[in-house]
Amino acid sequence: MKKRTKVLLSILIIFIILLLTAIPMTITIVAYNMNFGMRVSVSANSFSEDDFDMLREEVSFPSNKGQILRGYIYRKDDTYTPKALIVFSHGYTNTHNDYLNQIYYFVENGYIALAYDNTGCGMSDGDDMIGLAQSPLDLSAALTFVENTDELDDYKVFLYGHSWGGYAVTAVLNYGHKVDGVVSRSGFNNSRDMLIEYGKRLYGNWLGLLSPYAYVYEKIKFGDAVDKNGIKGINSAPNTPILLLHSEDDGTISLSNSLLAHKDEMINPDRIQTILYKDKTHDVVKTYEAIEYSKTLDENTVYTKDVVEKSHELDEDVMKSILDFYDSLV
Repeated sequence: MKKRTKVLLSILIIFIILLLTAIPMTITIVAYNMNFGMRVSVSANSFSEDDFDMLREEVSFPSNKGQILRGYIYRKDDTYTPKALIVFSHGYTNTHNDYLNQIYYFVENGYIALAYDNTGCGMSDGDDMIGLAQSPLDLSAALTFVENTDELDDYKVFLYGHSWGGYAVTAVLNYGHKVDGVVSRSGFNNSRDMLIEYGKRLYGNWLGLLSPYAYVYEKIKFGDAVDKNGIKGINSAPNTPILLLHSEDDGTISLSNSLLAHKDEMINPDRIQTILYKDKTHDVVKTYEAIEYSKTLDENTVYTKDVVEKSHELDEDVMKSILDFYDSLV
């Protein structure tokens, strides 16, 4: 009888271990890879490099595991001296093509730009995106490329990132690169909180229970990089000017999970500017008309050049606020 009790107790312990470790970790891994285990191509609702009158020079450089990232240096022409270099970091499931109208805006206003595709996206190497913590690593590789390129290293270096890129442009400050100013729009602080927020939206609030497992899995994939969040990055560069933009109704990255909401945790807050919008959703640089028009697009939409332009129309006031921030630092 005692032997049978011991056997039952052992089975119960094994079941509890599985319940607390193997099963939730398996769910975490499956959910994670469903969202990051894919390549991202240039979407039908994206611009082409040929849509804008800019000179472009193709560049490539290795990222953290030797995978090659590719993109372009964009400039207006060869007859002007640029104010500074802006390095762009794109959003989740995007490529740099989704930001070409914004790149063009800054190029037309006197800057040059380096825009590339993250690992597993667009022109760059990689079977998939790997995970959220990959974006700061790719941006760090881009900044290393800048620092090792004589022409580019002569300029002041500004960063511009949206969403996934908005996280990257602050988290990358942990790596000690020379950065003279940062614009993060609709950015989040760390990958784990963003993963759980996104997962809850897809699968329900119960997914919050998987937060420790998500952290462990990312720690296995990325090591110490997963701990280098946006707030730590901003605080590790206490003299770098920062502009944070977010909207209260952002349905992708909630205001509570935004970098903007954590300003009081940041060192030297006077150098941090914030702009909070009420109803600009997840893409504050778009006009209200473009935001509403984008909601009408679906799988049956034929993406002509006119459709792409209408769905990406820029809000001149928002873009001017970003430009003024950069210009104040030149």
